[in-house]
Amino acid sequence: MADDQSEVTSPAAPGKVLTNRMIAWCAAALVLVAAGLGWPLLAVYGLGLEAIRTVGTIVLGAGGAVGLLLAARRQQTAEQDLVEKRRDLAHKEHVQRHTEAVAADNLAHQQRIAATTEADAAERRITELYAKSVEQLGSDKAPVRLGGLYALERLAQNTRSQRPTVVNVLCAYLRMPFEPATEGDPPKPSPDQVQEQHVRITAQRILAQHLAPGTDSRSDADTFWPDIDLDLVGATLIDFRFARCRVRSARFTGATFDGDADLGATVFLDRAEFDRATFTGSARFSDAIFAEGARFRTAQFLSAARFRGTTFGGDARFTRTRFHDHVWFGNAVFRADAGFTDTHFEQEVRFDDAVFAGTTTFHAAAFARPAHRLRKTFRGVRVRAASLSHWPLGWTASATTDEPWPDSGGSWHKLEPADTAQAPVT
Repeated sequence: MADDQSEVTSPAAPGKVLTNRMIAWCAAALVLVAAGLGWPLLAVYGLGLEAIRTVGTIVLGAGGAVGLLLAARRQQTAEQDLVEKRRDLAHKEHVQRHTEAVAADNLAHQQRIAATTEADAAERRITELYAKSVEQLGSDKAPVRLGGLYALERLAQNTRSQRPTVVNVLCAYLRMPFEPATEGDPPKPSPDQVQEQHVRITAQRILAQHLAPGTDSRSDADTFWPDIDLDLVGATLIDFRFARCRVRSARFTGATFDGDADLGATVFLDRAEFDRATFTGSARFSDAIFAEGARFRTAQFLSAARFRGTTFGGDARFTRTRFHDHVWFGNAVFRADAGFTDTHFEQEVRFDDAVFAGTTTFHAAAFARPAHRLRKTFRGVRVRAASLSHWPLGWTASATTDEPWPDSGGSWHKLEPADTAQAPVT
């Protein structure tokens, strides 16, 4: 505002304009001066030609002086008009800029109010939709609960900030106590039990659908929810289909996987916990990636388990785990420590072509058949020389030049039956 004001007053103020009275007085004075000079000359020199010419010159000079005064007055008037015009123009420009600034401020203020109002309205709609959806999940009617699930899915898909909250709600729903319906076991499952099972499978499907990155089309990528943590501690999961998903962390501690569980090619960016989990059907973790480690301590695998090609980037803990059926760890890569202390393998177990890069322990591990007689169990296994590693009875590590992958650093050994091993590690 101060700059604008300075622009308005910047033109220099002109001097005073000669008034008519001042010009008249000056003209009269010049005439008197001319007369005062001409009269003595005429009196002295007479009416001669030279005297008259001199007096005429004086009179003309006086007239010229009066003309100069008039010209100066016109010049001053013109300059005064020009200054006034510039001042008026500067004032108009200042008023226009001020008006435009006020209009812009008013527009910005109105836009902020509109944005705030719109944001508040959107927040209210989100809150109302969320509250209504959660209320639907508490309904005693399965169709209403399904409607609540789909409403939450739509809310999370349209509002990125609500995705962790919606995932937490879905996980909380799956953590609620539930007894799966088992066909053929008396008493016959009730319709409500069957319907609830369908609702839970739908919740699982929503999670799996939006936690899979999708590589085939852009539409699949648009539905992916990144940076999600799963908390399914103690949950009952039915025919859990979670293949090729990607999550930040996952907690399945104490969970029950009723039916088959497929987590093949799933990526766990942070730690994954399956301690005390029970897998009643087949469990598939083939080609999965546990970037920061995995815990399966005291887990129960009642049917076949597959970890073929699985990568354990951090520690892998299978302490006191029981594999009641066949289990395959073929081509699995253990980049850090691997613990199979007190693990029970009650059927066939295969670690063929697996890689153990850290300290590996099989203390008190129990095999249905003597491990040293099962020559395929650890066939092609490569290990690092680690003084703390403990292998099953009848197996030993021997130096080898065969590396599991190019530029793996050397110092590799292969696991062999003790009766055929050459150059055992001491």
